[in-house]
Amino acid sequence: MIPSPHKGVGGRLLWLVPLVPTLVLFYLPLSVIFIEALKGGEGPSPFVRLFSNPYTFRVIGFTLWQALVSTVVSLILGLPGAWLLGRASFRGKRLLKALTAIPFVLPSILVVLAFVIFYGNSGVLNRFVMGVFDLKRPPLAILYSFSAIILAHAFYNFPLAARLIGAFWERHNDGPALAARTLGAGPVRTFFSVTLPGLLPAIFSAAGLIYLFCFMSFAVVLVLGGGPRYTTIEVEIYRAARISMDLDMAAALAAVGAVLTLSMLWVTVKMQHRAAHTVRGQAARPGTIRLSGNAKALWGLYIVMVVLVVASPLLALVGRSFLARTTRSGPLVWTFKWYLDLFTETGTSLSLTAVKNSLTFALLTVCASLPLGLAAAWVTTRSRGVLGRLTETAMMLPMGVSSVVLGLGYFKCLALFFPDYSGSRAAVVAAHVVVAYPFVLRSVSASLKRISPSLPLAARTLGAGPFQTFLTVELPLIRSGLVGGACFAFALSMGEINATLILARADTVTIPLALYRLIGAYRFFAACALGSLLMGLCIACFLWIEWMGGESLDPERE
Repeated sequence: MIPSPHKGVGGRLLWLVPLVPTLVLFYLPLSVIFIEALKGGEGPSPFVRLFSNPYTFRVIGFTLWQALVSTVVSLILGLPGAWLLGRASFRGKRLLKALTAIPFVLPSILVVLAFVIFYGNSGVLNRFVMGVFDLKRPPLAILYSFSAIILAHAFYNFPLAARLIGAFWERHNDGPALAARTLGAGPVRTFFSVTLPGLLPAIFSAAGLIYLFCFMSFAVVLVLGGGPRYTTIEVEIYRAARISMDLDMAAALAAVGAVLTLSMLWVTVKMQHRAAHTVRGQAARPGTIRLSGNAKALWGLYIVMVVLVVASPLLALVGRSFLARTTRSGPLVWTFKWYLDLFTETGTSLSLTAVKNSLTFALLTVCASLPLGLAAAWVTTRSRGVLGRLTETAMMLPMGVSSVVLGLGYFKCLALFFPDYSGSRAAVVAAHVVVAYPFVLRSVSASLKRISPSLPLAARTLGAGPFQTFLTVELPLIRSGLVGGACFAFALSMGEINATLILARADTVTIPLALYRLIGAYRFFAACALGSLLMGLCIACFLWIEWMGGESLDPERE
């Protein structure tokens, strides 16, 4: 066994390396929110005002309901893809698997922009249908409705469902299903009576994660919801804090949202552990199924549908970025104008400043979250017992709290401890680090857990100290996890909008925030160019992760 890192004074101090920044950057702002929500100002308690208003229960109910519907739709669309990724063998499987990661890694505001461009009243789809059938009005009024929210969430999450359930299905034991077929059961009966019950741990695990993402969704609901009728807890926190300036009510809403999301995270982690335990207890599967004949044609249609659903809005966004009108009502012409404007001071609004800020914040986020996540991964994977599990849980809890809540916590901390502080750049970077480092922790932990304990133990036996053992033995073996974690941190910082929207000032506008403002001003051509740049950076990061092994995308691999 590798010596536990908490033995000795130096080992105990090592635990403080990841814990102290987490306490300051995450638990302090969260504590301030709960204290302010309980204390409130003059008059009734914020919680009394919150729960005495029927609108609050409608918001909470809609948040829970839209997340449930989004999860069910995502699972229905994702299950066929899970079978393809887990059981079938065909050309292009690796490419399809890479495509399933793309929607998950794209910033939410980018998905919103792509949906407006493709599904809007004047979008690509409506213009195509109107041209084919010679219609005068757009036939598909999808935007700014409940359907738009569900469709966007499904776009985001059904590839994630296919990927996670497919990873489980790939290692699922075929023995019971083959026995059922031998005894005369048909394929449909075998699936519902044998295969599906065996997949339930993975399905519930994926459903819990998707439900959590949809519950914490912010930009999709803010833009596509279209107003108070379709609003969620996250959107109401933003409106209370930044529009109504009712910080006490925002704190109370944030406290309620944090309790709900942390409860969901606890349930999700339990289901993931159960799914992983189920896989470890099963025999290896006999092999994959080769597609042929009618089956190949049928599944080919599904693959084409997936590619169209995932790629069409994104391709429409990129295509729109190369168009411009010669006059206000003139014809569309091809141009590089919007891309040239991104890098000129006289260009599009805040685009140049936004690009500079986003790149600066992303690089600072990588520099801070990489050592923090590495230290957390090392002490949690190289320890045994309750202390290690508690530390890992404490470090992973930021994944269960919306960055809207986190941004409000920083906003209140600045007002409480630094009332004369007018800038917010450090607060934006700190919020990005808290969002990013749990993903670094997952990525590096997956690599560390695959190292045989005998390797560092042999180095220690030969006289190498803990630090020398780490540098010469472990660090080269976890290089892919570090690269993947750095790419995650960079892309997450580039796309983060929730906390940034609450903390941003005139000098801290980022690419996602500039996109939000351009969409609100109906400047879609400029927004598409800026969004295409952001999409290119994010996809490049995650294709690199996929090429390096994709440790952090499949939790069951850990």
